[in-house]
Amino acid sequence: MIKENKIDNIFNLLRSQNKTAFVPFISIGDPDIETSLEIAKTLINAGADIIELGFPFSDPMADGKVIQRSYERALKNRISMEDAFNFIKRLKAYRDIPVIFFTYYNPVFVMGSKFAEDAADAGVDGVLVVDLPPEESDEFNKYIRKKKIYQIFLLTPTTGIDRMRYVLSYAKGFVYYVSVAGVTGARKNLPDEICSNVKNIQGISTIPIGVGFGISSGEQAKAIKEYADAVIIGSKIIQFIESNIDDKSKILEKIAEFSYGIKSCL
Repeated sequence: MIKENKIDNIFNLLRSQNKTAFVPFISIGDPDIETSLEIAKTLINAGADIIELGFPFSDPMADGKVIQRSYERALKNRISMEDAFNFIKRLKAYRDIPVIFFTYYNPVFVMGSKFAEDAADAGVDGVLVVDLPPEESDEFNKYIRKKKIYQIFLLTPTTGIDRMRYVLSYAKGFVYYVSVAGVTGARKNLPDEICSNVKNIQGISTIPIGVGFGISSGEQAKAIKEYADAVIIGSKIIQFIESNIDDKSKILEKIAEFSYGIKSCL
């Protein structure tokens, strides 16, 4: 029996209900492994449809200062790939929602085919390798495809139509549209052209589109819902960790309150 990918299932369900997915991002091990697990569970309880989990990396070139500091806190806890996969197993045992594993290519490359085996065993549904473009991904995909894991690709405001068509020819599950030219980070205002750029993607492919980078409020999420299939939020959630670093209950309370608010808009 061919294993179905839960990413497809959730987007099919939400599209049938005319709803938009809430996809929060956190770093595994920030501020520590047990608290980050409680944060992930809190996000699920607050309505997360898919959860994106970042593997701490020492040179996160696509990430802004908030996520960089999050990775620094996690790295102090010496989070290994084995720790990350055990984390995902424990989260999946709590609630089996789709998991996107966000990483850079170096730790994946070091593991080779074992990465796909261990990721599948943990229950990973998709992998976003931010510095692995489609033309260099054949070897990686050879391994994960056998395990029915999707590689999630990025499109940006500077992606031309020809390049867009090329990336979309590889895309599975959903495509991640980066709303701003730059690194991650919560922003008060988002570019006006997001809608038209997403519609350009929709003119090429029927694949679901998630919009991320910069989203920090229910108002922004509500606007994006009108044309996208998923709203992806990371830095704003991690700010609640950073602002309440010595008070675990306050971290969980603030993240739950924010997440319920976002979910109610979608």
